[in-house]
Amino acid sequence: MSIIPWKNKTSEGSGRDNSMTDFRSEVNRIFDSFMREPLGTLSETFGSRNRWAPSLDISQTDTAVTVQAELPGMDSSEIEVTVTGDRLTISGEKKETVEKANQDIFHRETRYGSFSRAVQLPASVDPQQVSADYANGVLTVSLKKTTNAAARKIPISTATPATGPIGSP
Repeated sequence: MSIIPWKNKTSEGSGRDNSMTDFRSEVNRIFDSFMREPLGTLSETFGSRNRWAPSLDISQTDTAVTVQAELPGMDSSEIEVTVTGDRLTISGEKKETVEKANQDIFHRETRYGSFSRAVQLPASVDPQQVSADYANGVLTVSLKKTTNAAARKIPISTATPATGPIGSP
C-alpha cells in the first residue's frame, strides 16, 4: 500500500538523488507493518527488530483470572512464569530454527529471541494457587483470586424516611 502517491523522478533521468525515494519506501514499510501488526511497529521502527512479545488474552471470573499467551514453536522448558503481587511476568527465549544451507530467505515475519511480558492483573491473586499449562503453542495461566479480591454483591436495604431536621417541613 502506498501512502504517498508520486512518480519516482530519478527513474525519469532528472538527476535527483534517491533520498526522497528511500524516505518514501521507509514510510510505506512502516505503514504496511503497522497495518499487519499495530503494536509491534514502534519497536521495529526504532531499531530493536529482534525484540518481540507474545500476544495475550486476559479474562476473569468471580474467583479466578486466566491469561493466555501465544507462544508457537516453543518448548515449555523455554518459558518462565512468575507472579509478584498483582503482576504476572511471562518470559523466555524462542530459538531460531536451523535453515537449509542452500536456501535464501525471501521474506520473514517469524520473530526469534528473548522476550519478557509483564502485565498487571485485574485483581489480587494467591501466588500459591497458580497453574500453567502449555498446549498447541498456547500457554494458559490460571490464577485464583484472593478471598478479599473476589467480587461481593452488596445488598441495598430500603428504609422508611427518617423524621427530624432533614425530613421536617
